[in-house]
Amino acid sequence: MRRALNIRSIVCTIILSAQLLAISVFAQQDKLVGRWEGKVQSLQGERETNLVIRKEGAVYTGVMPGMRQGMEIQLKDFKIDGDKVMARGDVETPQGAITINYTFTLAGETMKGQGALDFGGQSVTFDIDLKRVSATAAAAATSAGQQPAAQEQSQRQGQGQQRQRMDVPQPQQKQSIDYFAGQWSYKYVGRESALWPAPRECAVTFTKRADGKSVEGVSECKHEGGAFKDNLVIVFDEATKMMTFTEKLGSGVALASKGDWTSPISIRFAIDPVTAKGQKLQLRRTISIVAAHSFTVAEELSEDGGPFVRLGSAVFSRVGAK
Repeated sequence: MRRALNIRSIVCTIILSAQLLAISVFAQQDKLVGRWEGKVQSLQGERETNLVIRKEGAVYTGVMPGMRQGMEIQLKDFKIDGDKVMARGDVETPQGAITINYTFTLAGETMKGQGALDFGGQSVTFDIDLKRVSATAAAAATSAGQQPAAQEQSQRQGQGQQRQRMDVPQPQQKQSIDYFAGQWSYKYVGRESALWPAPRECAVTFTKRADGKSVEGVSECKHEGGAFKDNLVIVFDEATKMMTFTEKLGSGVALASKGDWTSPISIRFAIDPVTAKGQKLQLRRTISIVAAHSFTVAEELSEDGGPFVRLGSAVFSRVGAK
């Protein structure tokens, strides 16, 4: 009888210890730390994404893949207010550094929210829907590529699969004159110059010519002082990926430029210098291809041989695109 009681007492002690250990582990589990996976809905459409959050002391940091291959967004300045989570990420682009402000609502193992940024004077938001797939700091370190050396060989295959998922190239637009054909709207934000007034809101329609390799269009713009039109012709050689761009501006100035579209994500232009209103002007322009229905333009201007200074930028959106 006494032996049975002793056995029962030992069993109860083991069960109680296990319960206390489980409670202790659960209590130590941080509600943010770990790997989160899900979807992001952006200008490029819906795509898979992930977010790895770590904590050192009282400071949270995070990392998630950017919109383009090889790009990472480092999240910092985390703030938690109940079920609300806020963070900030800085991204380098051809147009300069952009800050993305993230806001999430946390509900257990799911986190939904938005990223918001200002691009070329226009507000852009995208939705994020995440679910936590691992809540351990070790898993977060592995996801960020920071696992201890002793574990590296035993988990190499899993890491290789993970890197393959993160390094899948994002969809890119085919370099074709057809990309520009159609109607676009944009708002140009910047400073006024001898070439154009600013800011201005415009709409441009490009029509494909019979030669199949060029488009022509008219850009109709409004600004505080009135309205004007620019006449545009774009010719693209698919074999060399080179482009010629001819512009007859409403100010009476004619611009001639050559663009290099060998990279599917950007077009860099070399523009012939011109004289306008007694000034010698040299313009620089870069087009960044964002998606099938969006591209950005950034411009710099040198006046009378001076240094190139930022002139302005615009986000072009295809009219009627969803």
